[in-house]
Amino acid sequence: MEVLASEQEIPDVRSAADPAESVEAILNALPAMVGYWDRDQRNRMANHACVEFFDKTPEEMRGLHISEVLGPELYAESLPYIEGALRGEPQLFDRKITTPSGEVRYTQVSYAPDIIDGKAGGFFVLVTDISEWRRIEEEVEESRTRLAEAERLARLGSWKWDIPSGTMTCSDGLFEIYGINAEDFEGTYQPDGSKYVHPNDRVMVETEMREAVETGAPIDIEYRIIRPDGRVRRLHSRAELIADEEGRPLRLTGTAQDVTEARAAAEVLHQTATDLGRRAQELLRDHSSRNGHELNKLLTPRQIEILGLVAEGLSNADISQRLYLSESTVKWHIRKILRSLGVANRAQAVARYLSIQ
Repeated sequence: MEVLASEQEIPDVRSAADPAESVEAILNALPAMVGYWDRDQRNRMANHACVEFFDKTPEEMRGLHISEVLGPELYAESLPYIEGALRGEPQLFDRKITTPSGEVRYTQVSYAPDIIDGKAGGFFVLVTDISEWRRIEEEVEESRTRLAEAERLARLGSWKWDIPSGTMTCSDGLFEIYGINAEDFEGTYQPDGSKYVHPNDRVMVETEMREAVETGAPIDIEYRIIRPDGRVRRLHSRAELIADEEGRPLRLTGTAQDVTEARAAAEVLHQTATDLGRRAQELLRDHSSRNGHELNKLLTPRQIEILGLVAEGLSNADISQRLYLSESTVKWHIRKILRSLGVANRAQAVARYLSIQ
């Protein structure tokens, strides 16, 4: 069988490569800093990331005392860990490092003892740059701080009930509303009703929670709580159910807002509006009574009766037929009505009449 030329030309790199060179190539390819310091704390090996970080060449790095690499201040901070590694104890710690260019980087440092005949002959150093992780952590913490402040200002809190496990997690804002510390919270949902919910509202709250789990219906309720200090607060809570692809309930997530003052203010406004409305009706009745009394003094009962029919839209002829009067008599009464009321026409007389009804 003929062997292809291309197959003959490909060398077996793995068998031909020097193991030491392979290891060195791997170490140089790592983004983390890797080095080795002996018992005298002098460098014996440093990968490319290490020498580049400290702005050295491999030749300059080799043989340097670790204090010459770190500088006096950082060396003093690192010395307890170095001594621990030389005693054969692995070390792991975080360290903030300022590069020769002045850039501040956050790192995680590992010192692994090199044990030879039961004694540390030196230690390997692995330094991982965690600046990006640290930045993300700081952003998350900053977001949590902003959220906590927003919850405090809005008197709002959030909660999540993991249904399969029964665990419940709450935000700091919710703990503040309930007047308890996070350490005092049991961390589980109590199916027989929270001990903080007002006894008269527990059945309602439990019914809403159960229906949400069974039917997926959203929760939108108001209920009262009793804080450990005895104060009663009114909360408005909303929640939504999250289920898996087969419809099995996974968790309920919701918010609760303290609306005690808002509801109290609304009740005061409602009561005030009710009182004002009642007073307005009383004033209107008093006004109508006074106007009616004045009308009785100005007009005769017959004239009041005719004016009422005029207000209904009846003509003189219609009124004469209704009251069995002649049309001329009706006209005479209307002239008397206009003169007695001091108005110029029928429309003004009707307006005066309607104002007392």
